[in-house]
Amino acid sequence: MVNSCCGSVCSEEGCGQGCCQPSCCQPTCCRTICCRPSCCVSSCCRPSCCVSSCCRPQCCQSVCCQPSCCRPSCCISSCCRPSCCVSSCCRPSCCVSSCCRPQCCQSVCCQPTCCRPSCCRPSCCVSSCCRPSCCVSSCCRPSCCVSSCCRPSCCVSSCCRPQCCQSVCCQPTCCRPSCCRPSCCVSSCCRPSCCVSSCCRPQCCQSVCCQPTCCRPSCCRPSCCVSSCCRPQCCEPTCCRPACSSCSCC
Repeated sequence: MVNSCCGSVCSEEGCGQGCCQPSCCQPTCCRTICCRPSCCVSSCCRPSCCVSSCCRPQCCQSVCCQPSCCRPSCCISSCCRPSCCVSSCCRPSCCVSSCCRPQCCQSVCCQPTCCRPSCCRPSCCVSSCCRPSCCVSSCCRPSCCVSSCCRPSCCVSSCCRPQCCQSVCCQPTCCRPSCCRPSCCVSSCCRPSCCVSSCCRPQCCQSVCCQPTCCRPSCCRPSCCVSSCCRPQCCEPTCCRPACSSCSCC
């Protein structure tokens, strides 16, 4: 009489512990009392049976995507839900936007769909994740030196490239010849390496930048009155020094 409820006569009322056998694993008997490994078949994959003892690949369906079933064997794309975003499920097949959480920010999940501030970690600093949302100091790598990431938080020496030569990145760490552009002509960047004609502005007229390329009226100051700058455009009272005695204007 133990197996009397199995087979075609299996009913909801007769699904007891004695009926939890492979021959009795039918949709009509899928109840919590029958959720055992031997009954974990596709016909029994229902929310009532989504327990850890029944987490098998054949039951990894959307109806069973619950925290109790979040195991590596159930980590498939159809089961990638926020409730299952745990470290055991951080696999490429589960790298979807709904699963982009810090505990899943690993190299296997570095995909454009996961480019969020919560996932901006050094292990995910790849070209596919170079987006404004990920422009943080932890992700400032040369591979991410693009215009979308040119922000003050990313103005580091490893990211000083021409495409980032903007006013937001004009900091001493980025004062390189490749970044010597008019937009970066600020006092913090007035260094000999940046003394080019495009950067000859009053705020950069310092002794470090007294070079022939910067001999312009805006830069004719006492600190710049050297022989290399003795040109007509600099013939002003402030620049009349012995060094310029041979100049036609003195």
